[in-house]
Amino acid sequence: MRSVDYLKVSHDFSVINQRSQAYVTEACRPWKLSYSEHVTLMSLYSNDGCRQHELCQVMKADKALVARNLKLLEEKGFVSRRQQGDDRRYKYLYLTPKALDLQDTMEGILKRWVEILVRGIDEVTLDKAFQLMHQVADNAVEAEVAPLDPQKEMKV
Repeated sequence: MRSVDYLKVSHDFSVINQRSQAYVTEACRPWKLSYSEHVTLMSLYSNDGCRQHELCQVMKADKALVARNLKLLEEKGFVSRRQQGDDRRYKYLYLTPKALDLQDTMEGILKRWVEILVRGIDEVTLDKAFQLMHQVADNAVEAEVAPLDPQKEMKV
């Protein structure tokens, strides 16, 4: 097996993450949306009318983060929560007309950023890279990160 520069790999993931957050946050400044709120809003465009726990599953994010983002999106007028029928236990999440009017713009922000990231890479390589990136993301979701035992983790 070939040698892996773990620091470089970690650094590359970090740079992509930091620059993605900076780009999206700057692009969303006119609507006062954070990166995390943008991600939540984008997930709702494909899952309008879902329940909060379903959105957590789709986003592969913890309940506290999603709840915080939904609260902020609701306060900013992008999301509303409504009950359906007589069952008062569940509230469903719906995009407001304000959010729906911005869907093309919000999707365009992501499209432009991805186009910047993949500039100069041929389609065949991109297809393989996207498959690999999806697998890496799935592995990250499946990884048990809390609580870690430093003594055990240092043994390779």
